[in-house]
Amino acid sequence: MTGSAANPEPLGFPRCADCAYRLTGAPEICARCATATLPQVAEAHCLVCSQALSGPGTVCGNRICGWSLEQRHFTRVDAVAMYDGALKQTLPLLKYNGRLGWALIYGRLIIGWLDNHADQAADIDLILGNPTSPDRKPRHIEEIMRAASAANRTGRWPVADPDHPVPTKRQATAPSAGTSWQAKMAAAEEHAAAIDLHTAVAGRKLLLVDDVFTTGAQMTTIARLLRSHGAREVRGLVLARAPWR
Repeated sequence: MTGSAANPEPLGFPRCADCAYRLTGAPEICARCATATLPQVAEAHCLVCSQALSGPGTVCGNRICGWSLEQRHFTRVDAVAMYDGALKQTLPLLKYNGRLGWALIYGRLIIGWLDNHADQAADIDLILGNPTSPDRKPRHIEEIMRAASAANRTGRWPVADPDHPVPTKRQATAPSAGTSWQAKMAAAEEHAAAIDLHTAVAGRKLLLVDDVFTTGAQMTTIARLLRSHGAREVRGLVLARAPWR
């Protein structure tokens, strides 16, 4: 596709701030741009956590992927891209520097991924975000979900009302970044224990949106919470899958 004055080509992620589509771009434009410029999930990847594998049939090194569904509680987690390069540079700008313009882009990427993988998400009943601690400014997952709701212009996807989120977190809990497996699981348990649900999820297939998937500790504890309230299935969709080290 060749750009024109009326329909210029996107500038490429992460040059979003200068792009003609920054404020009004449709999800398909941002998704196409991101697919061309962000590190994509490998063709040979774990069907549970989207981690790149050395080849078909290779066992994933993430321990949760070896658990049964009844142990991990979520079916699988898909990723828009890998947590590297420009995405690794820009996501902290939203989370820690309050650059809300990135939430606008990330929300479109969520909807763009759904549009491009409609066969994988057609049976989802409700799309909700993993809630941010109330002391965090900005509450980045909530901002991303608000942007995703706005980008869902046709109402094709069952994104939860951003003004009435399904799960909320009532208090801050211990961070888990950069800690041991045991500490990550303990922090994930504390995180899940601080969450309140405001919408019935019984009998529904849920898609839980988060920013980065590393070990899956939080995905496991939140999925267990949702299933304890009767959710029929929990899947995950993250902006980025952190490469296995």
